[in-house]
Amino acid sequence: MTRPRKSLLRSLFRSLLLPGVVVMALGVFTVYHVTQDEYDELLDASLSSKAHLLIEIIEETRAQIAGTDASEQALSRLLAFENDQRAPAERALFWYLDSAGEIVAQSASSEGVALPAPLVPGISTVQNRRVVVLHSQRAAAGTLVVAEPLIERTEALTDVVIGVLVGFALLGLLFAIAAFWAVRRSVAMIGKLSDNIAQKNEYNLSPIDRNNAFVEITPAIDTLDTLMSRLDVVLASERAFATNAAHELRTPVAICLAHVQRLRSQLDDPAQVDNVAEIEAGLKRLTRLIERLLQMSRAQSGLGLNAVVTDINPVIALLMAELQRRSPAPDTLVVRQPTGTWSSRIDPDALGIILNNLFDNALKHASGPEPTVVDASQPGKVVVSNDCDPLAPDDLAAIKTRFVRKATLSDGYGLGLSIVQDLCRQSGATLEIFSPRAASARGFAAVLTLPGQPAA
Repeated sequence: MTRPRKSLLRSLFRSLLLPGVVVMALGVFTVYHVTQDEYDELLDASLSSKAHLLIEIIEETRAQIAGTDASEQALSRLLAFENDQRAPAERALFWYLDSAGEIVAQSASSEGVALPAPLVPGISTVQNRRVVVLHSQRAAAGTLVVAEPLIERTEALTDVVIGVLVGFALLGLLFAIAAFWAVRRSVAMIGKLSDNIAQKNEYNLSPIDRNNAFVEITPAIDTLDTLMSRLDVVLASERAFATNAAHELRTPVAICLAHVQRLRSQLDDPAQVDNVAEIEAGLKRLTRLIERLLQMSRAQSGLGLNAVVTDINPVIALLMAELQRRSPAPDTLVVRQPTGTWSSRIDPDALGIILNNLFDNALKHASGPEPTVVDASQPGKVVVSNDCDPLAPDDLAAIKTRFVRKATLSDGYGLGLSIVQDLCRQSGATLEIFSPRAASARGFAAVLTLPGQPAA
């Protein structure tokens, strides 16, 4: 089972996003607890200072008005100093107790509210309130109990947490956008580098474009360039050998053929004439093989594409006119010329090799009463068909392979369709072969679809 391919952009973004979320959550948690501890410490100090100041004022007031009827009311008014400053839910509750633990005075807000228990000196949290219990240091010791609601602290902490969350969210959003664009740009550069490497093949072994290469992968590119350079030298040597060998053979073979033809014209003995004719036929086959080897060498050198877009219909028309001139009989060939224009980057020489091989195969294999048809009337398409016995599916699939030919035909080397396939692959053209022909029980058809488009 093959594993699905992973996206580099998605993997990097996911790898950055998850740690970012975790760090943000830890940051909010840390800020909340640190703020809570510091804020509680600050407010507890303020509450303790308030209690110390208040108990001193109460003790001083009690000493001044001791024994009067207005002492309890005066203390109650003193403990109600927050009534004009805070909302009822935010007011602190005050109780002042004598040495026996009886309530001497209390604030209006504390009426009906039970004293926090137990009354342990210091600061504690009881019933959702922050409670301070403070004993007087004077001889007639009294006790002050202050219970401050936690609502204000909770609101303050909530505001802090919301502010931190908003800040982290904005920071995280900016970080995510920056990370996304940075990763996307890097992935785009890697994608361009990958596309450039993917274009390398036996016809294109030029050095890799380093404009989109990162420093970290430069050694790998150096290795690939070195490998392709060595491979290019080997392939060039092979092509040069095939080309040179074919060129060197053409002249001696042509000379031998000329001598054999002259010798044949001078002989009178029929047996000797037949022997010389066989030699002549063999030399002609060797000449065709040399031509195919030259074509194969040109195909392997990357002939298929032309740098300039040209109208290829005149090239097709010229090749079809030449085919008509070498046709054995006018009634054995039907030609439909192209019309209009067809702009393409296919090299004219490559197109000539492709069509001439298809033409030669059609004329060579034609064996029935129906004529060979070359139809280029459809824009960007050439159909070459001939009458013959239908090919088996296995034979039809095999004849595109190099050095595979029809077994019943002795004249041929099985290179033509292989060369055509190579040039089609280079130029972007497509070749489809059928046997039998459409709407027929016999024949063979090759459909060549050329890259390009009609001229505007």
